[in-house]
Amino acid sequence: MLNVRYLAVFRAVAKAGSVSAAARTLNVSQPAVTKTVRLLEERLGLALFSRINGRLVITPEAEQLMPEIERLFGTLTVIKSLADEAREGLSGTISIASVTTLSMSLVAKAIENFHRTHPRVRFDIQSLPTRLAVQYVATNYVDLGVLDAPTAALDMETVELCRSRVGCVLRRDHPLAKRSFVEPRHLVDENVISFSDETTTGMLLREAFHSSNIAYNVHLTVNHTMTAYTLVRRGVGVALVDSFPLSSGDYTDLVIRPFSPTIETRVCVVFSSTRAVPIVARKFVHALRQAASEMIDEHGEMVVSP
Repeated sequence: MLNVRYLAVFRAVAKAGSVSAAARTLNVSQPAVTKTVRLLEERLGLALFSRINGRLVITPEAEQLMPEIERLFGTLTVIKSLADEAREGLSGTISIASVTTLSMSLVAKAIENFHRTHPRVRFDIQSLPTRLAVQYVATNYVDLGVLDAPTAALDMETVELCRSRVGCVLRRDHPLAKRSFVEPRHLVDENVISFSDETTTGMLLREAFHSSNIAYNVHLTVNHTMTAYTLVRRGVGVALVDSFPLSSGDYTDLVIRPFSPTIETRVCVVFSSTRAVPIVARKFVHALRQAASEMIDEHGEMVVSP
């Protein structure tokens, strides 16, 4: 196996045209350069230089090696550059499994910000139900997951990004839009749109209504916050959901009023604890946290976790 350092010294001498100039370039002594060239010649069984009229000249045989040596050092330069970029999180691909609502709001905002400072980083986004997002992370199919609730799954590292209150989404012309907050008693005669009892939010909403001695009658059950917003926009009812879609600015005809009693959505990033997380993916978590801080709704209901 050839020593790359030997080749580097040979290359320096060939380019400089003298041992002294090569020694200055490499910041080593002339005897060290001479010795290294001799060792390489012995290893190759080939004379690399000859003296003609007192000048050091590369031999024709050594000249034939130069294209491959240049190609080798070009490859080494690329490897070094890639390693530097990987270490600094400047390149690579981040694969993410996210619940749909967050992939279209928080994740999209974070990518927008991250792309400005990390244009060489690529993303692979999978918008999935919570159960599948957790499964994708657990099986190492993606680098990280973005969820709207903590997971109890084993072998999972969880980082809380922020908390957001569940609110009542209304059309601006709805009578309840005049209120500063909405309670279960205000929704007795409304067509309520929300999540099923199988979700954490749905279960907590049912408990809140029960504690107020109000029947929790969900007129329309959805599994996607955007669907709830669209139904409200069309006048089908009012929705008890999270506020993330409002931050996109696409729903200026809708408002959200805090629901009382308080029910929080906890937004988390999850990693598999059975594999190393890429540096660039760890850096993206900071972008997610920053995006969350920028997405505080008009009532300031979102709280960014430390």
